[in-house]
Amino acid sequence: MIPLKSFSSALSFGGRDKNKNIAFIIWIAIALFAVIQGLITYRYNNYLIFENTFRNLIQQSSFYAPYPQYHFDANHYGPVFSVFFMPFALMPNAIGLMCWNLFNVIILFKAIGTIKLQKINLLYFIGIPCLIGSSLSDQSNAMVAAFIILSFTQLNKNKGIWSAMFIVLGTFIKLYGIVGLAFFFFVNDKKKFVIYLFMWAVVLFLLPMLFSSPAFILDSYKEWAASLIHKNINNELQNSQDISIMGFVRHIFYGYQMPNIAFLSVGIILFAIPYLNVKLYADERFKISILASALMFPVLFSTGSEDCTYIIAIIGAGLWYLITTEKVWKKFLLAVTILFSCNFHQFLFHAIALKYPILFNMLSLPFFVVWIILIRESFYLRIKKSYE
Repeated sequence: MIPLKSFSSALSFGGRDKNKNIAFIIWIAIALFAVIQGLITYRYNNYLIFENTFRNLIQQSSFYAPYPQYHFDANHYGPVFSVFFMPFALMPNAIGLMCWNLFNVIILFKAIGTIKLQKINLLYFIGIPCLIGSSLSDQSNAMVAAFIILSFTQLNKNKGIWSAMFIVLGTFIKLYGIVGLAFFFFVNDKKKFVIYLFMWAVVLFLLPMLFSSPAFILDSYKEWAASLIHKNINNELQNSQDISIMGFVRHIFYGYQMPNIAFLSVGIILFAIPYLNVKLYADERFKISILASALMFPVLFSTGSEDCTYIIAIIGAGLWYLITTEKVWKKFLLAVTILFSCNFHQFLFHAIALKYPILFNMLSLPFFVVWIILIRESFYLRIKKSYE
């Protein structure tokens, strides 16, 4: 029997901290402002894409075909997302949009609260600029960040069953959740954890079939793979997309044909370097540094990264700042990272940014610098004892 009470307790808020309460009010206000702004300007296309997936599921129509009568662009999420989004899709659009944005904000806020780290409340304020961008786009990125965090913080609770669920669910929805496997080395009971991963994979794979048919879902997974490949190619060639370190390098050298595998190979090797120091696996400081790295990696090395995706990476950058040794230049680097995440050039100099697309890609640069520093520091464990 799954211990739901223990899981709920793990996600519950702690004490009545004034700064935390202030941050929570700000986060809720951001979500509600984004809803009002979206409804007034009729800019909630992403929500309409998500809402249509449940309609597609029931009608057994393609999740990935264009539906101009409902929305622009196309869906790129896994078939299980249609079931996950069902509660919001069944509501009127205005209410569903509000609940969706509030859900994303609240689950990320609670997920951050499960990290056992001193001064963790500062992370809520560090993430505000990126949270605004994510909320205005009605995207799922805040939820994705929450899933990655929870796959880490729930790792050895209740024998890892909830951690496995968040890893599989995140992977089946948007692939980013697969970075949760980076925490496998910290699992106490690895054999049982693998069983849980397999169990959740089967459950989530079969779940959409309850509302459609096995044949339709099997075909949908094939379509999903094809849509991701096609989207990846388009993102490499579009100037305003691929706001990752890969896109930044491509724009500098005009190397749009540079293969992703070259970037990913280097990125994975760098990501894996801290694991060479096996004796640190039991150290909580080291574990949190890996969490920070895992939050930044999929954003920095994905052609699908947009400015609104950086709500995932900013949490990793904030964790780096909280666990690293205090230096004036590190405060400056964090300030620059937050400043870039505000995306001022797009709002203040939009015409110039469109003329020089590299300005969009520059968003990734300070995050990449933070990530490289984090890799080095986590290997040598040059981080202070600031965890609880």
